[in-house]
Amino acid sequence: KIDPDESVVLAGVEETDLAGLLSTISDTEPRYSFFRYTHAVDGTEEKSSVVFIYTCPPASKVKERMVYASFKKIVMDAASQAGGFEVAKKLEASSPSEITPEMIDEEFHPKQEQKQAFARPKRPGKR
Repeated sequence: KIDPDESVVLAGVEETDLAGLLSTISDTEPRYSFFRYTHAVDGTEEKSSVVFIYTCPPASKVKERMVYASFKKIVMDAASQAGGFEVAKKLEASSPSEITPEMIDEEFHPKQEQKQAFARPKRPGKR
């Protein structure tokens, strides 16, 4: 969280699962959140990745929105250096309710779309 004197302060550290993530993020003030997401790769190997989540509710003050937007890269880099981790994915939302477990799953395991060949239209009938 960023204080009124524009210094970055750790608001808290909580262990939560993907389903409990929504309740840990403030829905009244902009926030930066780091979430360690453990997921299966190729169905067998488990991998742990860090997700950076930036939430900025529309009801927040304009100055807060501007300060949080400008500090985003600085906070992400400082946390990565201090924590010794690399951010795998970056997500932005205007409300914590927009972030769903399905959304995070899809970021790491995108659905493969089947390409269909162009279906040539039928020739018009004779009149």
